[in-house]
Amino acid sequence: MSQPYYTIIDNATVDSVTGSGPSYTVTYLTGTSAAAIGDKVIVEKRAAGAGTGSTVLSTYTYVVTATGGFLNELTIKYEYDTAGLGDDSPADLYSGGGSSGSPETAPHDIVRLTAPFILFVD
Repeated sequence: MSQPYYTIIDNATVDSVTGSGPSYTVTYLTGTSAAAIGDKVIVEKRAAGAGTGSTVLSTYTYVVTATGGFLNELTIKYEYDTAGLGDDSPADLYSGGGSSGSPETAPHDIVRLTAPFILFVD
């Protein structure tokens, strides 16, 4: 993501995902009350079982479209990914941890874009 942002929630752990592309409802084990509509969800996709320090295959960006169905729930919509792989469920984006037969879902960073700061001087 080339726009400046700051992290609202770091490494949110995914509990479950429902829905089908491009919109998904994600329930987290982490509280999400600080998230707002328009925030971005950033997820790094690695090969299942390759190790958490393995090469990032693509970085996925989703936008938060709804909050607060339940305390730890966000509805997010796929926007793009850096490798151009296309829409993928957050449940299928792996951290590289676990094994190829039992992969771990990648954590999510919820971020807020910062507005450009323009200074006018007389």
